[in-house]
Amino acid sequence: MRPLSLKGHERALTRVRFNREGDLLFSAAKDKEPCIWYTENGERLGTYEGHGGAVWDIDVTWDTTHMCSAAADNSVKLWDCETGACLSTIQSQTPARSISLSFSGNLIAYTTLKMTKNQSMLQVRDTRDENQMSNANSDPLFTTSFDQESAYTCLFTSLDEKVTVGLEKGQLLQFDLRKNDGPIYENTTTHKTFQITDLQLSPDGAFILSSCRDKTAALLDAVSLEHVKHYKSERPVNSACASPIRDHICLGGGEDAMQVTQTSVSAGHFEAKLYHMVFEEEFARFKGHFGPINSMAWHPSGTSIATGGEDGYVRIQEFDDEYLQFKYDF
Repeated sequence: MRPLSLKGHERALTRVRFNREGDLLFSAAKDKEPCIWYTENGERLGTYEGHGGAVWDIDVTWDTTHMCSAAADNSVKLWDCETGACLSTIQSQTPARSISLSFSGNLIAYTTLKMTKNQSMLQVRDTRDENQMSNANSDPLFTTSFDQESAYTCLFTSLDEKVTVGLEKGQLLQFDLRKNDGPIYENTTTHKTFQITDLQLSPDGAFILSSCRDKTAALLDAVSLEHVKHYKSERPVNSACASPIRDHICLGGGEDAMQVTQTSVSAGHFEAKLYHMVFEEEFARFKGHFGPINSMAWHPSGTSIATGGEDGYVRIQEFDDEYLQFKYDF
């Protein structure tokens, strides 16, 4: 593999995402300024300045015109991808933890953390409605709250209709935006009582990949949240993604950041690990980061993977021909 190492953030990475064509890579970190890069050569095109705290999550529209971000400064922002201008800011009562754009790019779903008397919230707003995007007190398109725990990740899983949420104690809930009467599906058995760290859709949209601090990742049916496959690791899993061209899953994670200084690179299991989607068996891994992998994304062409680590680096790992021609023996 031929890695490309990108250094543009001063603190730990929180999210990496490719646009639909794969020519641009977006990254967010705890240093307040999301970045945009050329995938081909790693050149940084620019940064998005305006947040006052760690940026926990970002997402980009299908046509790469807009990018949205959720941050610890109690705000969600909508950006113009080309100019870097902030188009809208939504203020929240507590830090915004995750964000997802719908298939059309018109709807933004985001979650906030539970703090003091403020409950964790899931809200969906329409970017075409100026009142919803500029006034925090205006009625969103959809809203719900979680009493006892925080929602750490959210994902549009059915065009512009359904949002799946991963909670602090391992619950997975799916909401239909057309029905404001609670979750339509619930999964409480796959990840037990550990925090859901990431949710990603498979390239065909049929499955959800959930990663968890219980040292596993799971493949779930996107329609019913039914548990299909389970992938086990030796350390907490912070992110998981699926190949668009092969039946392969990649997991990334590692030992907790607080314990990294006391852990050797080999013992921390900071490698990205490749599993067969169907047989649930690990068949390869690759190194590079000097700390846990916090986020990963598979390139739309299937020829490379981008990873963002606790060490502040973004790495683009391009696969060799041996991998692209690899046949799993069964």
